[in-house]
Amino acid sequence: ASSAPSLEDQLRTLELPENQGPGMISTEKLYSVQSRFNPLRHRFELGVGVAQDFTNSAFLLSQQVGGSLRFHFNDRWSLGIAGGQVFNSLTETARLLMERDGIVPDAAYAKYRANLELAANTFYGKFRLGTDSVLYLDQYIALGGGVVGLNRGSASMATLDAGFAFWMRRGGVVRVGLKDNFYRETRELSTAMTHHWLGHIELGWMPGGSSVGVVQ
Repeated sequence: ASSAPSLEDQLRTLELPENQGPGMISTEKLYSVQSRFNPLRHRFELGVGVAQDFTNSAFLLSQQVGGSLRFHFNDRWSLGIAGGQVFNSLTETARLLMERDGIVPDAAYAKYRANLELAANTFYGKFRLGTDSVLYLDQYIALGGGVVGLNRGSASMATLDAGFAFWMRRGGVVRVGLKDNFYRETRELSTAMTHHWLGHIELGWMPGGSSVGVVQ
């Protein structure tokens, strides 16, 4: 009976002939699935933020400061309540009309807003900040309704919000988005349905859970 080949003989069979390169690398696609570093299931999220109204009249400048509370049912769905105080000031055009011509602009303005929203994370992803740093994010869309307090009463409003949530270390999150508030606005001489587009940024924190968001 012949003896088993030695280790040297087995390695020799793997050698390539002289003047011959290796064969073609397989073109088969490989996929990798990575679980979420910062699970959201059954967690609360507290946030504070600021917003700028981009669609006010030519007579008003409006900024909003507020807070929010969200409950994440799972990694995709969450329910949140938010509210804010609105700060208004006259533009240079409005001040000129008042001081020079004694004309008061017929403009409605918001004093506060509060709303309830159901949000869905449409996709979860990441991008590299450097050689050893990765930032994880969710793109979200939220629909809801609420109430807006105006200088002439209050009105019901519908809301649509879309943006990104960037997950940081120790449960921190930065949300950047654009929100549409749609409601009936009552002025001195007219009443009309109006859209108010607010660009907003929010800093949040989720107690408990994983402390990993940005990997270094």
